[in-house]
Order: sequence, then C-alpha cells, then structure tokens
Amino acid sequence: MDDKNELKKLSGRKSPAEKKKSRRRTIALVIVGIIAAALIVIIFNRQAVFSPLRDIFLPVGKAGFPVTLPGSAAYDMGKLGGNFYLLTDTYLYTYTGGGAEIKSVQHGFNRPASSSTDRRVLVYDKNGKDLKVYSKSEEIFAKTMDDAIVFSKMGGGDRSAVVTTSTRYSNYLYIFGGDGKQLFRWASPDEKIMGVCFSDNGRFLYVSVVGEENGELNCAVLCFDTTKEQGEIWRASTGSAVSYSLEYADDGIYTVTERGAYLFDKNTGETKAKNDFSKQVTGICSSKVMRVVLFHDSASNGVTAVVYNENLEPSASLSLGEAGSFDVENRTLYVLRENALFAYDSELIERRNYQLDNDYSDVMIMDGGAFLLGYNTVQRVNL
Repeated sequence: MDDKNELKKLSGRKSPAEKKKSRRRTIALVIVGIIAAALIVIIFNRQAVFSPLRDIFLPVGKAGFPVTLPGSAAYDMGKLGGNFYLLTDTYLYTYTGGGAEIKSVQHGFNRPASSSTDRRVLVYDKNGKDLKVYSKSEEIFAKTMDDAIVFSKMGGGDRSAVVTTSTRYSNYLYIFGGDGKQLFRWASPDEKIMGVCFSDNGRFLYVSVVGEENGELNCAVLCFDTTKEQGEIWRASTGSAVSYSLEYADDGIYTVTERGAYLFDKNTGETKAKNDFSKQVTGICSSKVMRVVLFHDSASNGVTAVVYNENLEPSASLSLGEAGSFDVENRTLYVLRENALFAYDSELIERRNYQLDNDYSDVMIMDGGAFLLGYNTVQRVNL
C-alpha cells in the first residue's frame, strides 16, 4: 500500500478523494475572493450603497396638505425624485410627495441658492465660498471654494458644477463627483460663464459663455469631455446674443438666448435648428416633448406663450395676460394666476382650470399633482 502511495506521489496523480478535496478548496478560495472584492467595492462606495437603504427605513412626519412652513423672507421649491424640497433663508426642508417632512437641516448660508436632480440637491452660498450637497435625508459632502461662487448646478451621475470668480481668469469651472472629489477644472481665460448642463451620464459638459471681440459681444456654447484633460471638443456661436438657458435634450443641446433659440448637435456642435425672436424673452419652460418660450406682450402688459416644434418653428401662440408662474409636464402648459391654475395643451387650447383655495406665487408639476407655494404654506392639487 505504501509503495502504491509513493508511486502516486511520484507520478503526480491524485485519488478521487484528493481531487474532490482540491475542488472544494478552489471553490472556497473563489468565494472568499468574491466576498473580499464585494466588501472593497462597498467600503469605497458606502455612501452610494447605504444612503438609499437608510432612506427606505427613514422615519418621516405626518403626511398631508397643506404643509405649514416656518416664516422666511423667501422660499425656493424644487423636485427631488418624487419628493420635494423647500429652501428658506436658514433651513433646507425635504418632504415626501405626500407632504410628510423627511428632514430639516440648517445650511448656514447668507444668500442660499439651490439646484437639484432626482437624487441630490445642491445648496450654495451665492457670492460666498461654501456649498453642500444633500440627499433627501442627509448631507453627502460639503466644500469651501477658494473664490466666490457665481452659481452651481447639479447634473447627471450625481455630478456638481461650480463656477467661481478668479483673480487670474474670467471664471473657474469645477466638476465634483458624487463623493465630493474633484474630477475636472477649467479656467476660462477671457469669457464669462453664463450657464452649464450635463449629459445624462455626467461625462460631457456643455457651457455657455460670453466674451468681447473688437467691442462686440461674442457668445458661444462649448462642449467638454470631463474625463480628459483637454480644451473644448467643439464650439458653436450664438453671435452677440447672451444665453438665458442651456438644456441637454434628446435631440440636441437646446439654448434660448435674448434674440433666439438654437438646437446644436451634441457630438459636433452643428446647428440643427434656429429661430430668431423679435420680442423680449420673459420666461422659458420645457419638457422632453414640449418647448415653450414666454415673451413680453406690450399690448396687454402681460405675457405671450409660444410653443416651438422640433425644428424650433412656432406651432402655437397665446396671449396669457398677467400670469404669475408656469410649468410644463409632457404636452401640457400649466399657468398660475393667483388663485386659479389653467392647463393648456400643445396647441395652447385651454383644457381645464382649477379654482384654488388661496393665492399662490409658484407652481411645480410632479407625479400627477400641482404643488403650489403660498404664504408660509405648500398646497397640492391633483391633476
């Protein structure tokens, strides 16, 4: 028997029992390796992994409308992925879509302003140096910039764009990831940054700028790849017209300027559509399938709404008189006039109106409801 075992050892052959034991050992090592790799991923991404789980089991207040608000000099209301938030001069409040308070935090800023996506809300101190990024239930990270913040914008991939002043350049533009790490920086040498927007995944950044050449304004939209240390990929001119808005849309980069609207190709910057304006722009609102621009109506001293199609050609127009706040969802334009809310289709035909229980100053459409901001209250009307 010993001779046979010695022969097996010399020949390198293993018995069936030894082979089975070896396979078990290999499988165990593979499982341990997978678990270790998963733990490493979780540790380095613990904020992204555990924050949503905490939100699921987060205790919230009693739901119901109207929501009573604390006194504040001003309010900023925004969407937060089926929830909503209110920014006051001292606090940030988050609520469920049913009106239950989730969290309230004191931001500590002198001139608070905000920007949000479905997952995050960015609060910054305008003309100050500080900013904070929150989920609906907690602070994710905070930053103190070297220079004063001009404006900030949340975007795809939980990325934050921060535009600051500079003593050496016209502006600095910083991009931070969802964990607060700096991913990109661009120094604009001689052009002021007016607006920014991200691609859906946050990789590409689009920037509207205004400069001067031979005494004339020179305005443009630029595209950057934030994963590469290089200059702009493309630049598209809007002439001497300053951009009021910049939007990443399914069909291109959509910008409304003081003198017209442009649609640029995302990859090349080529002009796909353009329309010139003859009236003063007073408001801009859009959805994925409907673009509306509001103009000053000198005849009524109010506003005129114009709907533009995919080629930026006007397809409908309506004088709205005096109107307070606007929002668009799908193919419906909602217009708030103090104690009444009106719904217009894409042809600007009135389809419905809602008589409200009070006067309201702002409206936000979300999840089949109109969220109305009043004096120290938020009301919801089912649509």
